[in-house]
Formats: sequence, structure tokens, C-alpha cells
Amino acid sequence: MKKWLALILLACSGAVFSAAPSAAPAVVYKGEVGQPPVQVALAYLKDKISNSSGQFEYQGLDIKQRSQGEDFSHTQLSVEIKGLMDDSVASERYRFKMAIVDSVWVITAEQKDQRCRRGIKGYTQKLCP
Repeated sequence: MKKWLALILLACSGAVFSAAPSAAPAVVYKGEVGQPPVQVALAYLKDKISNSSGQFEYQGLDIKQRSQGEDFSHTQLSVEIKGLMDDSVASERYRFKMAIVDSVWVITAEQKDQRCRRGIKGYTQKLCP
């Protein structure tokens, strides 16, 4: 019985050590060396926040960045485009999770939602009426 138990424990411990290392985070967008998180997010959103001439059609742009505790290699950033010139969508919000990978900030996850002018209260991912 002890031999079987030892063989089972040995087999299980070998499976643990042979497991593949955790994968690097998914990359939605990769910044350039020296760019802070805000610049990376704005570069990713460049077609959303202005046209090719640099003109925009919204009243305000709010950017918020926060990190957890003393971990400054990860951050969460949100960009809110307010006062859109749209009859149904009042504002759009992009939320990003970001991390430093190989000395460069990358967007590892994104979520887009919107605030409707009428109908749905708060932010939603549903189409505005």
C-alpha cells in the first residue's frame, strides 16, 4: 500500500513540475519604448478621438489612471469621450488593463461601453435607442 501511495505521489508531483509555465498576458496593443500608459491608450484610440486632420467632435475627454498599491508595472486606465455629436449616444468610455512587458506598456484587455441620451441609464454595451 505504501509503495502505491508513493508511486501516486511521485506521478502527481511530476505532473506539477512538467506543467507549462504561465503564458504572457494577451496583447491588444503595444506601445513604444518610453511612452507612458496615457500615450499608449491615446495612440490606440487615435481614430476614435480625432480625424486625420486632428479635429474632434465631442465636448470633453476625461482620462483616469490608477494602480493598485505599490505595483506600478500594472495599471487601469479609462478614457471617456463626453458630449458626442450623436443623437443617441451621449458619451463613450474605453477601459483598459495595462502592463509593462519587455520594458513597454501594452494594453492587455479593453472594454468599451457607452452612455445613451435616452432610455438606458448609466453605461451599457447595448445599442442606444
